Amino acid sequence: MADSLPVELVFEGRPFDAAAVTHTLRHLAMHVGWRLVPRSQYRLVYATFAGALSDATSGPLFDGIVVPSSPQVGTHLREARTPFPLARHSDRQLVPFPHAHRSRRGWLDGDVVAGAHACLNLWYEQRTQPAAGDGWILYKQDWMAQAGLSDPAALADRWLKMIYETSLQLGWPDTRQHRQFTDVLTHDVDYLPGRRDRGSPRFARTLYRQLLVRRRPLDAWRLLRHYLRESVRSRTPYLEVSRIIAEEGRLGARSSFQFVVDPQHRHDPRYTDRDIPWSALRPEWEVCLHGSYLAARTPGKVKAERARLEALAQRAVCGYRQHYLNFQPERLFREVVAAGLRYDMSVGYNDRSGPRAGTHFPFKPFDLSTGQPYGFWEIPFVLMDTTLATTYRLSGAEALLHARAVLEPVVAGGGCVAIIWHQEQCGGLLDPGYDATYLHLLRWLVSKGGQLITGAQCVDEWDAAWQGTAGDD
Repeated sequence: MADSLPVELVFEGRPFDAAAVTHTLRHLAMHVGWRLVPRSQYRLVYATFAGALSDATSGPLFDGIVVPSSPQVGTHLREARTPFPLARHSDRQLVPFPHAHRSRRGWLDGDVVAGAHACLNLWYEQRTQPAAGDGWILYKQDWMAQAGLSDPAALADRWLKMIYETSLQLGWPDTRQHRQFTDVLTHDVDYLPGRRDRGSPRFARTLYRQLLVRRRPLDAWRLLRHYLRESVRSRTPYLEVSRIIAEEGRLGARSSFQFVVDPQHRHDPRYTDRDIPWSALRPEWEVCLHGSYLAARTPGKVKAERARLEALAQRAVCGYRQHYLNFQPERLFREVVAAGLRYDMSVGYNDRSGPRAGTHFPFKPFDLSTGQPYGFWEIPFVLMDTTLATTYRLSGAEALLHARAVLEPVVAGGGCVAIIWHQEQCGGLLDPGYDATYLHLLRWLVSKGGQLITGAQCVDEWDAAWQGTAGDD
């Protein structure tokens, strides 16, 4: 980033955590073309005020952008178990940790850095969800729902963007360049047919769901006809790896397949190593680890499963997603680091579309207990086929409209997120029409000019961009 804008970060008063503030601002710098340096005419002041503001706050120290904070911010982040305070900005935007001060040029209305830090590191979830036991957080349990948002929103992105918009108002150079958006395509493999059963156990469960759970006999009839046609054609139902690779290849897209290799829990997929179609996995398509149900909660298990998958696949594995999203954030992050993985794609909701961490960009989580950044990238996933079919109960056509609406901000903002479309969904034998929905969605994304690639194709670029935002961590 030789042409990046040098920006001096100044601390006035005692921040809630100087390393966390700097780390969070590096995410902003990475996307807007800034570089944090010791001295510059462009100054960003993170000011912590213990009481009422005085006239001294209009002196030279406060020339530039001022993010106002207070000791109460640190107290809340260290001790509270409730969502952080929010207020409405003058333009009706939500602002975190609002600060009462006389309106001044270059000053923000609240501690947007602390708010973004809390979003990106799932702070509220870590404070309220037990580390022990099984399960995952539902949207209604998370802080955005409790703040009154009907759907997750990219609030961390909005709040950091407020700093950049303020810089433009002060006459700083416009350094942000238009970026091509990226969708990381992923296929969790939660079912593979046995060598002789032709997927009949999975098909029986599918019919049960359509007939008795969803009460859609017409969809059940459509699935039955489709299953019989596949059988007549001597195709193996629910074995879609080759079909996915062929269809994506025609569109110039690449994706990853996430495999479970040590199923032990009743919620784990039941396929074996011999069921995985290794020969169909072309080198350009990535193999990632789909951690078994308890992997992220069991010390050393992610590392052991990665080693097993690499031995089976005869290729390097650098990406991860936790099966069922069964994790507690701190434990997940530490297991990903211990396993030597370069990126994770577990941060999203089972029951809602949208950004769980408040961002449409990959980010490096921060260890709240040690005050140090983790060394891997988190790629937020914002869209999953089973959420559309099971939570929203959408038809294939409705699912396409929903998916486009969820991804439109990513397209417009040059973001980078992950999409999950399960391998077994792509044959049209789970939710009628969802195989076509996926292909229609890819064609729409291609028409918008984005990249449809794997996580492994991105990480080197992110590492280089991150190093250009400041010195060593």
